[in-house]
Amino acid sequence: MATCEESEQMVTDGLGRRYRVVHAGTGFTGREALRAVINDPALDLVGVKVSTPEKAGLDAGELCGAPSVGVSATDDLATVLALKPDCVTYCATAVRREEEAIADIAAYLDAGINVVTFSLIPMVYPAAAPAEWRDTLESAAARGNSTFYATSSEPGFISLNIPTALLAGAGRVDSYRMDEYALDLDKSYPIWDVLHESMGFGKPDGHVPVRIASGKVDKDWGTVVSYIADILGFELEGIELDWETLLAPTDLPTALGVIPEGTICAHRWQLSGIVGGRPAVAVQYFATVSSTPWPDRWPKPAREGQGGMVFRVKGNPNMDLELHLEQSETDRVNPGVAATALAAVNAIPSVVDAPPGVIARPLSGPSVVTRQSAGSSPV
Repeated sequence: MATCEESEQMVTDGLGRRYRVVHAGTGFTGREALRAVINDPALDLVGVKVSTPEKAGLDAGELCGAPSVGVSATDDLATVLALKPDCVTYCATAVRREEEAIADIAAYLDAGINVVTFSLIPMVYPAAAPAEWRDTLESAAARGNSTFYATSSEPGFISLNIPTALLAGAGRVDSYRMDEYALDLDKSYPIWDVLHESMGFGKPDGHVPVRIASGKVDKDWGTVVSYIADILGFELEGIELDWETLLAPTDLPTALGVIPEGTICAHRWQLSGIVGGRPAVAVQYFATVSSTPWPDRWPKPAREGQGGMVFRVKGNPNMDLELHLEQSETDRVNPGVAATALAAVNAIPSVVDAPPGVIARPLSGPSVVTRQSAGSSPV
């Protein structure tokens, strides 16, 4: 097993072994992962690694809106390594710092510490990730006899695990497509830097959204297309991207201010794996703000005005499956953010107990489902 040295703090309960965890990264989604670690009855939070000096010394509970838990954050890597945790939940952003994130994770793996992350999206399917990333992490895991696993919600368990289960009941598959509807993003994901800079909302006509121009769509969702094609046995001739933006027909009020008339208020892209000159495996994505008029040429979401995913399998039999992540009645956290965090935290015991190396395919089964329903009341 890829575990670190056990200590006298290791205890067992009705759930079996408890796993010592250090959490790294307390941003928008990282805070939710930290709270999930605290709430998980199989996990013992023993440390928090932060990158900003002003967060050092703060209690972990304070960093995620929970009661104090008696664990103080540190910005010192040596202090974290000395704790000898079983696993690090690496939740620091990798946006515009991918190489730095790879180096951070490799340092933990080198030290014999297992790592779970949602920060490196292409690594959800390592076979399709950049070879230099995969080589660096595989080498570090080999040196440290440790295990690495990347997951998330989408791309992640939504676009990998769910279709895998669906296709267990398929016969002939002519084509597969997942349509994702990210609607009312000004309300559900109110981070203007992401919506304006990455997605292009409020930018002038002709602007190419950064996630398109930078290759992020190809790099992140290309892993999904490759994974589905591989499990279906499709030999892709290539992966093609088509995209378009919508312009606001008038000034559109949103929760983050006005989207001016004539600027981008929505976009659609589709990434398609080509077999025989036609799309055989595709992911299609729609992004809007709350007042965006829906064009007739776009397929409508399953529930009018509500985001979600529709999985479409054409063949014998045909299959359509709808998925909606809905807001909790007791917690105002974006459900997609919560699902991203929980996908990583729920996987920790399976990753710690896995053989050393980079886990090549999405984990599934009873060992990676939530344990909170068996524990104490969440904070």
